Amino acid sequence: MSWLLENWFGSKESLEQVREDIQDHLHKETYLRVSGLENPEQSSNRVAAKDLFLTLHGPWGTNLDEMETELLQYVHDELPTVVRDEVGIIPFFTNPTPQGYLVLTFIRNATNRDVVINRLPLALVTAEGEVVARKTFDLMAFGPIGDMASRPCDFMFRWDEFLRVPEQEVPLTLIFDAPKEKSALLPDEHKQTDGLSAEEIRKYEELLGENPQVVQDEVDLKVVDIVDAEYGGLKVVVLFRNGLSKRLEFTEVPIFVRNKQGEEVARVQYGLKNMKVEAQSSRLWGFYIPADSLKKPGVKAADCIAHIPAAKRENQPNPITIEQKGFIQ
Repeated sequence: MSWLLENWFGSKESLEQVREDIQDHLHKETYLRVSGLENPEQSSNRVAAKDLFLTLHGPWGTNLDEMETELLQYVHDELPTVVRDEVGIIPFFTNPTPQGYLVLTFIRNATNRDVVINRLPLALVTAEGEVVARKTFDLMAFGPIGDMASRPCDFMFRWDEFLRVPEQEVPLTLIFDAPKEKSALLPDEHKQTDGLSAEEIRKYEELLGENPQVVQDEVDLKVVDIVDAEYGGLKVVVLFRNGLSKRLEFTEVPIFVRNKQGEEVARVQYGLKNMKVEAQSSRLWGFYIPADSLKKPGVKAADCIAHIPAAKRENQPNPITIEQKGFIQ
């Protein structure tokens, strides 16, 4: 039995028990933000785990017997969906050992290109958000991760590398520890806010005016622009307007895109978290539609019209009327 799995697979009696343990040990996925999305975990544009090809290299390819390989494939296929056009790291088992804290993960590449990771900064945090360990892993020898592929990878945080060693029963979460100094060096006009750069925010605010026609007692979502995205695909800019006397929270936004011939080229449902619009105010938000989500190749924003269908407010029997307006040319 491989040392990588002996503390887990060695005690399993059935696939049902493995399924239960997956849910017990599974952590939230952390993303490397290669898509350009500020908060990729909030995206609903996702790929099923079974749509990724599991590849086994190094100790994972040579030290596992047939049963372990089958179990690893089973674990992989039971994982939740991964954000399209992103690279995610999802822990499926953690184990405190005498040497340190071992985290077994899958690195999942849901992009259409091979990915090579040079140096990967990761951290372990408590449920309260305290960072107890930081470590940068050299993954050059790990090799490339193929497009639409997934590879198991283990990360060991040695006890003497911890900033503070917590009690053994304290659960720890693995996160991508993106260097803050890197983002601090970006000029203001390139920093992302709500999927839009500061420059884009200024542009649309000037275009719409200081008070973009918030109507008393009405709520609507208006597509104000659709542009070609920097990395392919499209970006749809939406104006949220809340004319009610209380703050609203939006959890889902469906966007349909058609070409000028009326053919549908994209239909995307976005999940939002902490998307709030204060009473009697408005908010701009940019939604990225990757090229892989377009039904036709070579789609250009200039040839498209984006549309948001009527929405219903959660826990309310009466629908909120959404004005169907085109985008600003």
